[in-house]
Amino acid sequence: MRFLIAESEQPYANHLIKMIKTCCPQDVKVDHVTTAKAALSRLDTNYYELCFLGFDLDHPTGGLGVLKSLHNTTALTAFVILSSHASKEAAFDALTLGAMDYIIKDRFTEFELSKCVSYSMYLKLREVGLQKEALHDSLTGLGNKGLFDAQLKQASQRAKRDNEKLGLLVIDVDKFKYINDKYGHKVGDQLLQQIAERIVNETRSSDVIARIGGDEFAAILIKPKSADHIYAIGEKIEKALSATPYNIDGTIIKASASVGCAVLPDDSEDLDKLFSAADTQMYKHKNTRKVLMAQSRDYIDQVLR
Repeated sequence: MRFLIAESEQPYANHLIKMIKTCCPQDVKVDHVTTAKAALSRLDTNYYELCFLGFDLDHPTGGLGVLKSLHNTTALTAFVILSSHASKEAAFDALTLGAMDYIIKDRFTEFELSKCVSYSMYLKLREVGLQKEALHDSLTGLGNKGLFDAQLKQASQRAKRDNEKLGLLVIDVDKFKYINDKYGHKVGDQLLQQIAERIVNETRSSDVIARIGGDEFAAILIKPKSADHIYAIGEKIEKALSATPYNIDGTIIKASASVGCAVLPDDSEDLDKLFSAADTQMYKHKNTRKVLMAQSRDYIDQVLR
């Protein structure tokens, strides 16, 4: 188990570390930082099962301010506020911001600490389970638009901070309504599942894939090598989705998808404009494919004449 203690009082932090190791006899790792900045950095780059945040930490609004700036629907860490003040208002604010518990520094025993750790982690696991149901697409198992938007915001902030590029792909299935009408919704649903699987197979585990609409998917490419690499992955996905027909319960269906790419910060640092750039490129690809197909039909008609 991995714990982070963000507490400015070194003697108290040492006391808490000793108590944690007594309460949790299994292998534990406890990191300690004394500033809000260090806490934010550790939480951004490491995973902890539980973080104790000092109420009086040096953040402009204390430990609650740190919690507020970190809180998002994808956080897996359970937070507990440490305070010297028995304030109902502060405790309520902490719980509202996502903390699992609020404990008074000089009033808890090893048993109460052990109960706090177990209870906080149980609540966090339950919360994450409910979030998974709410934030994932039930058909494909991918994240939904709500989760995707949150992860795009988080990934873009990290990319800007580290001066890195970020890739955004928008993927739309061609003529999906026609397929649905011809073969039925059950076949259409299975087609979407197979398309989702192919997209996942063409991306890395560190990338983020989501179904953001009926027949629309999106991907966040984390730490790409270059802008050209982002466009290459988009082309690779586009080819993979159309290269082999789909076998759905013995029914062979030819399907394709159009992929639009955008690069942060090259195309924009504003996420709405970045998404709009990827969407625009996707529709250009779709219209180009329509023109080519129309030209191909005209050529065949001329040959047949």
